[in-house]
Amino acid sequence: MKTILFLLAILLTATTLVGQGLSDCRLQYGQSFEFTDCFLEDCSPFLDDSRIHFAYLTVPEDYGNPDGRLLKLAIVFIKSANGNPEPDPVIHLSGGPGAKSISVNRIKAFANHPFSQNHDLIFIDFRGIGFSEPTFCPEFQEALIQVISQNLMPVEATEETLNQYSDCFNKLEAEGINLNQYNSATVVRDLEMLRISLGIEQWNLWGISYGTRVAQTYLRDFPESVRCAIIDSPVPMGYAMWGEQTRTYQRSLTAFFDACKESPECNNAFPDLEERFYHAMHSLNETPLMFKHKNAPGSYVYYNFYNMHLIVQQLLYIPDFYPLLPWLIKGIEERNKDIFQNLSPQFEGQILNYSDAMFVTVLKYDNGLILSDYHSEPNDPLHDALNYFDNVVLMVKQIDFIAQDSLEARPVFSEKPSLILVGSLDPITPPFYAHILKQSLPNSILFEFPGRGHGPTRDTECAKIIASDFLNNPYSEPDIHCLIEIETNPINWVTKMYYNPRIATFAQQMFVQKRWTLLLGTALLFLTFFVSVIAGFISFLRKKKKPATPQIRIRNIISRLSALFAILLLFGLGFFIGKAGNEQAPLLLMGLVKEAKPVFYLSLIVLAGTLFSWVWFIRALKYSSKAGNILYGLISFSLLWFSVLIFKFQLFPN
Repeated sequence: MKTILFLLAILLTATTLVGQGLSDCRLQYGQSFEFTDCFLEDCSPFLDDSRIHFAYLTVPEDYGNPDGRLLKLAIVFIKSANGNPEPDPVIHLSGGPGAKSISVNRIKAFANHPFSQNHDLIFIDFRGIGFSEPTFCPEFQEALIQVISQNLMPVEATEETLNQYSDCFNKLEAEGINLNQYNSATVVRDLEMLRISLGIEQWNLWGISYGTRVAQTYLRDFPESVRCAIIDSPVPMGYAMWGEQTRTYQRSLTAFFDACKESPECNNAFPDLEERFYHAMHSLNETPLMFKHKNAPGSYVYYNFYNMHLIVQQLLYIPDFYPLLPWLIKGIEERNKDIFQNLSPQFEGQILNYSDAMFVTVLKYDNGLILSDYHSEPNDPLHDALNYFDNVVLMVKQIDFIAQDSLEARPVFSEKPSLILVGSLDPITPPFYAHILKQSLPNSILFEFPGRGHGPTRDTECAKIIASDFLNNPYSEPDIHCLIEIETNPINWVTKMYYNPRIATFAQQMFVQKRWTLLLGTALLFLTFFVSVIAGFISFLRKKKKPATPQIRIRNIISRLSALFAILLLFGLGFFIGKAGNEQAPLLLMGLVKEAKPVFYLSLIVLAGTLFSWVWFIRALKYSSKAGNILYGLISFSLLWFSVLIFKFQLFPN
């Protein structure tokens, strides 16, 4: 009954959501649109959120054969925050090709995006991706993690990867999937069918990375359906970008190290950072960083020269990591397992949320005729560094069962008002791509964000403000005061901190995994401390005639104080972990803010107190009651447990 009422409520509010009331409508290609229950892995954050709605659009796999296979495409709506949206919603076009548009974290983040203040937002997983049909070889992503986790040379990794691609495409062919229907032009037809189904006259395109490629195709094929386009980290049509990823990565690295050299703060704290980086990376050829992982081949993950470069290249997408990359380089030099053991789940999660099979399929159709012929020289410090991308291009070249369209190899000309944004340190779509695209969009304005990476409208407040200003009035220049402020301090370098990568391990085990040993030990420490305080208070009120022996008094004082300092250390640790999580999550991989340093002097007091508490516990045994021995014995054991914790996670001042 609740589900029925929920669906009725959605249908009754559909007019304000997308422009016209909708039920289950069918149009000329047999597609249908229907609202549905939440289809995410975790729906709990949205059960009581009236702004979030879920739907499916059913479309033909092949628009030339509308009676053939049908596909259900997953859609999420975020209603405007002000409850009175403009008639032209924003359609989000995801990157990749192969990246999801829909996820729990993305919906949470974009529900508070400035775009959603006055406009409804629409998110769609393109065909074959995420929650949309069909499923494109999810097992390939698991296999790719296995390849990247091994200490393989490029020729070995290439052989394994290409074999996995072949297995995937053979499987898709056996399932009767028409791979010629998975490309940007067909995705745009799906989007146009969605617009028609929703009764929207015009909408605004918001493309990021590959999504900008889709936006250009949409501007070419259905220009009258578009009010304006926000093009973030552009992929210019007609330019042979695929195959030159090592070159764009090199450019990003050089720009990053130059930024550090030009900053007295960074250069003084991390002298010769560029040389140290290349030396550390090349040393991984001989001694790769390795750590235990229960799901890895041989139970170990290896980060060699090639795997580590892929990780660094991916981190350069994210500007929040820039202030901390010098510390990451320090971690590589020291072969610090904790940093990369804690980074590994995020890296693997990113791979699992992607579809490399779709990546290759779309690239063949869209870009197969214009692949870059760039090759790094053998003496280049980055030679074969991004073997992952080399394998993608190699597979695209080998495929002979997917058509190629020369129209997709040409630039798109459009007079629609467009905003182009790019990060100066973007390792995959560098600023010169934006300038190439601007030449074919005469009514566009372009802004480059210093010290920012890939997708500024996702993670840079200034980019969000400028883009929102443009969205509200695309025919006037947006306010760029915030951009001027960024230019004065592009990267807020972290040159001092409490450096201890094991803090992240502690936080992971305590607050995420909820290890029973940590929870039980903490509970015992708190419980015994408060019981001892209450017992002492009751004893004081009763004013016993027979005073406690010196041994008992000293035992009680030392044990209580030691437990109190241990509790204060835990509170301080929790406070600064929470502070880092809320303000600068990547910092946790390396440690905590420098203000946390004094907290760890408490660990020295706790260790000394633990030693003395055991000494006086033993001395007071024959003078104390049985209950007293049990209580203070438990306190001593909890302090001993906490001392082990201090050594395990290196909770010492530095």
